[in-house]
Amino acid sequence: MKTTFMLLAVMLVVHMCAASLSAAPVAGKDAGVFVPGRFMSLAGAPDGSVYLLSDKHQLVCVKADGSQNTIELPRIIESKPTDRLCDLSINGNSVALCGFAFPVLFVLDLQKPTEFSIVRASDQEAASLRLLNVSCDNDGWRVRDAEGYVFKLKHEQPLRRLPAFSVLEADENGKAIIMPAPRSENDPLLTGRVQKEDGRLLWAAPSPAAPRRVMSVDFLGVDNLGRYNFVVMTSSGELDSEFTLYAVRRGKVVASTPLTGPAGLEMQRFCRLSPDGSIIYAEAAPDNKEGIILKRLRLAEN
Repeated sequence: MKTTFMLLAVMLVVHMCAASLSAAPVAGKDAGVFVPGRFMSLAGAPDGSVYLLSDKHQLVCVKADGSQNTIELPRIIESKPTDRLCDLSINGNSVALCGFAFPVLFVLDLQKPTEFSIVRASDQEAASLRLLNVSCDNDGWRVRDAEGYVFKLKHEQPLRRLPAFSVLEADENGKAIIMPAPRSENDPLLTGRVQKEDGRLLWAAPSPAAPRRVMSVDFLGVDNLGRYNFVVMTSSGELDSEFTLYAVRRGKVVASTPLTGPAGLEMQRFCRLSPDGSIIYAEAAPDNKEGIILKRLRLAEN
C-alpha cells in the first residue's frame, strides 16, 4: 500500500537544549530524529509533540520541529531506586504515568511540572494493583495490570474491571475491544480475531503463509478518519518476527505497511496512535548507540 512518511524534523542539524547534548542530526528524508537515552514508553500530544519516558525518571519532549527538552519528574516519596515508572498517556496538558510498584496513577500538569497529583480508586481491590500500562479514557483513565486485566480508573471511585480479554485502548464510543486468547499454544483459531464488546466480530488479521502465523495483535486506537489501527506480529519461530501496521474500516484493510519491530528496545510500548491520526514509533538506534530513532508515519489509502 502507498505510505506517506512525515518527518518529525526537517532540519539537517537540530539545535538541542542542554538536556540533549549528544543528539545526532537528522540524516535525510524519513530518517526520523535521534533521541539519546533509554526509554520505557512513548505517547503523542495534541500539539504534535512526542513525550518519551526515560529510565532516569525523566520525560523527554520531542517537538514537531525536532527540538528536544527534558523534564525532571517529581520525586515519588518512599519509592526505591528500582521502582521505575513504565508507561504514560497524555490527556491535553496532563500526563498520567504508572509503574509496577505503584497501585495509583501519577498525573503531571505539563504547565506546572513540579509535583504529581495522585489518582487512586476507592476500593480495597485497587491497593493490590501492579500497573504496567495506562491510556486516556473519555471520562478518566484505563489501566492494565501485570496479569493482563484492564480496568477503568477514576479518582476516589470504585475500580471497574472490563470484560475478559479487553485491550487497553477503547473504540470510538468508549467501548471495549476484545481479543480472545487461543485455547492452547497449538490452537491458533482465535489468534488474530478482534471483537467488539458485544461479541460481534470486528476484524480478523490476515493469515500469513505457513509456517508463519499470527502471534499477536495490538490495537492502537481509532484515528481521525474513523479507521481502526492495529500492529500485527507474525512469526514462525523466535528470531523471525515481522510487524505490519494495518488501518481497517468496516472490517476491511484499507491501508497497510511493514513496520520495524522493537528489536533491541525494552519499551513497554514502542508504537502509538497520535492525536493527529499519525503513527509514532521508535526504532533502536544504529551502531550500538544508546538511544532511539523516533519516527512518524501516516497510512494513505489507495
